[in-house]
Amino acid sequence: MKAKLLISAVLVLISTLLVAGHSWGPYHWARTTSSFDLTIVNSTTGDWDLFVAQAVSDWSKSSKLSMVESDDDTSKKTRRQCRAPDGKVRICNLEYGPNGWLGIAGISIDANDHIIKGYTKLNDTYFSRDYYNKLAWKQSVTCQELGHNIGLAHQDEDFDNGSLFSCMDYQDPPFEYPNPHDYDQLNTIYGHTDSYDSFSSSGGGSGGGDGCNAPPGKGCNKGEVGHNGEIGWGMSLGRRGQIETFIRIDPDGTRHLTHVIWVEGH
Repeated sequence: MKAKLLISAVLVLISTLLVAGHSWGPYHWARTTSSFDLTIVNSTTGDWDLFVAQAVSDWSKSSKLSMVESDDDTSKKTRRQCRAPDGKVRICNLEYGPNGWLGIAGISIDANDHIIKGYTKLNDTYFSRDYYNKLAWKQSVTCQELGHNIGLAHQDEDFDNGSLFSCMDYQDPPFEYPNPHDYDQLNTIYGHTDSYDSFSSSGGGSGGGDGCNAPPGKGCNKGEVGHNGEIGWGMSLGRRGQIETFIRIDPDGTRHLTHVIWVEGH
């Protein structure tokens, strides 16, 4: 079996690309038609429904894709694992703990750099605190993480620069919605068709959330327990300010990259 590359972004993705082009490498969903419907499996609790619905609506304004929301199990077990169904994206929320991140956006890709599933986690541990417990923060992070799930990186990663008025921009206070350049970038990313579809438009089910479900210190997680108990981050490739990158390689050759932005003071 060909190894799958799982890439996770925590709140924001490390990238050297600025506003001129902000695709997340070559990664995109494969499809045989000029546009496609991507199922977003909503496993968030009711207090997040409006934010998910808004982000789904906003990204669906693209001429290349429409996000179709599908409600699913909201049990704590499901939300903690947030396993991505094959061909779909699952979005979850939970108090994941004081681990330093607001959200994670992960994608799994096949040997052709095509996304085959994705997930987003929203960390209520921080969203319940006064600084982040604001509509703008919740909407912006939801928008940004789902943007990563369809192949977008950030337009700009310098908080000191002026706002680009996009949820794919580093800024404080945050901006809640995509801007025209985000849609232009999607036109570029999905400006061609492929020989097969990597998305699925039917059914539910579950898939691997982070590609490794072994307990800490066991199997693919042997010796690879990350900071604050996060499983499988592996070795740090270096930290720049609030941003840090980790890599883990499984025995079968599967590589996992985790891009982290730490909260202030962490």
